[in-house]
Amino acid sequence: MDSVVIVGISAVTGGGKTAVTLRLVDVLEDAVALHFDDYDDTNVHPDNLQRWFAAGADYDAYRTPVFTGHLELLKAGKSITYPIGGAQLGPARYVVADAPLGRAHSDSGRLIDLMVFIDTPLDVALARRLLRDIDLPRGWSGDDAVLHAKEELTAYLAGARPLFEAFQERMRATSDVTIDGTLTVNDVAEKIRVETEARFPSRIVDGPSK
Repeated sequence: MDSVVIVGISAVTGGGKTAVTLRLVDVLEDAVALHFDDYDDTNVHPDNLQRWFAAGADYDAYRTPVFTGHLELLKAGKSITYPIGGAQLGPARYVVADAPLGRAHSDSGRLIDLMVFIDTPLDVALARRLLRDIDLPRGWSGDDAVLHAKEELTAYLAGARPLFEAFQERMRATSDVTIDGTLTVNDVAEKIRVETEARFPSRIVDGPSK
C-alpha cells in the first residue's frame, strides 16, 4: 500500500479537535482515527498541571506508550486493537490522530507527518466546553449544572487561562498548518483534506501493459 500518512489534530480543550477528527476520517478515503483521551488508562499525566506549568511545561512528562505504539503500528501498515470497544483498526492510508500535545511531545510527535492546530479563541472554547458538559446525559439538575459551570469558570480564572495561552502559542509554533477554529467543522475538515492530499498525493502504480 502507499506510505501511511499520520495527520495530527490539536486544539485547546473545547477547540473542536474531536469533531474535526471524526469528520476528517469521513472525507479522507481509507482513514482511521485515534483519540488521545481513549488511551487515558495507559497514558501517564503530570500529577498537578499548575506545578507542571510553573516548572517549564515539559510535554515529555506525559508518557503515552500504548498511544505511541499504536501510531507506530499503523504507520508500518499494520492493524491495532482499539482500547475502547476492542475493534480492529487498520491498515489504512491515513491515520487521523486527535493528538493534543502535537509535536511538543517528542515520543508521539515524531510520527506525525502533518500537524494541524485548530486555533480557537479561548472564550469560544470555554463556552463550547460548558455547553457540551451540560448537554451530556448526566442526569444533572439545574443546580448541578450551575455548580459545574461555576467550578469551571473559577478554575479558568484562577490559573487555567495562562496555561491555555501558553499551550496555544506552543502549538502554533510547532504545527505545519493553523486553521481558524471559529469555522464550521465541515469547513475545517475540508481545509485539512485539501492540505493533506496536496502534500501527500497518493502514488498511482500502473498495472502491466496489455
